[in-house]
Amino acid sequence: MSTRKISVLFLLLTTGLLAEPDPAAFQKQQKDLERRESRELQKVDQAEELERIKVRTRERDELARVQREATVNATTTTAAVVATGKLSVVDTTKLAQLKFAEDEVRNLVQNQLDAGLNVRFTRERGAINRKYALERAKLEAQQLDAGDDTAKQREQAVKTAELTAKFQEQLDDLAAELETESAKLRFEHTTRINAAERDLTALSAKHLMEQVGKGTAANYNPAADPEFAKLTAARDAARSALETALEELRARFNVRRTDIENAREDEQAKLSGS
Repeated sequence: MSTRKISVLFLLLTTGLLAEPDPAAFQKQQKDLERRESRELQKVDQAEELERIKVRTRERDELARVQREATVNATTTTAAVVATGKLSVVDTTKLAQLKFAEDEVRNLVQNQLDAGLNVRFTRERGAINRKYALERAKLEAQQLDAGDDTAKQREQAVKTAELTAKFQEQLDDLAAELETESAKLRFEHTTRINAAERDLTALSAKHLMEQVGKGTAANYNPAADPEFAKLTAARDAARSALETALEELRARFNVRRTDIENAREDEQAKLSGS
């Protein structure tokens, strides 16, 4: 046997690629991997919990600010109505704007703050999952016993696991990018929807106040109001635009996902020699 072959054999033996399977040691290593993965995921969970607390605090503060403004407005309006005896002093546009401000706080939280945290911590968990999936695959490869073909089979199993990890990372990154872009669309379009709802609220409140002043509140029929129909159509169009934008975005990302999956199949075929 040549010196080079002896060196290669020695390397394989010392790296464990030709080591005899040891079920007891294998189980111990498996449990160790599970424990390490669990602890890393626990750290991510704890970090996320702290960030969620910050978001909830900001949400409460923003809503409280809007509520304080609404209380001041209600107090001022009530005083004006008492002083004048007229409901016409009620600023329905201001009332609708306060509703819009409250809706936008929730829009900010759901489609920016929460969405950002979702992407961030999903990425971190994905990285941990991929790391330990690869470690487990390598550990399992060491248990393969194919006689004279053992070294080749183990090497093949490791390369397959590394290939899987490589493309899973690309797919995970693509999913994170899709969620980020989707959240951006939801935020932008929801603001337009909220603005349309604000205008509808202002219009309805205005007409109701007018009818109350006349003692005929029950006579107002929004469905028969051309301006109400116009604003309703604008709101519905904004909702439809959001759904269309999300569908188009998903379609574009589906093309990229297919490209990644096809590339994975091609590399897998090369690796397996088929």
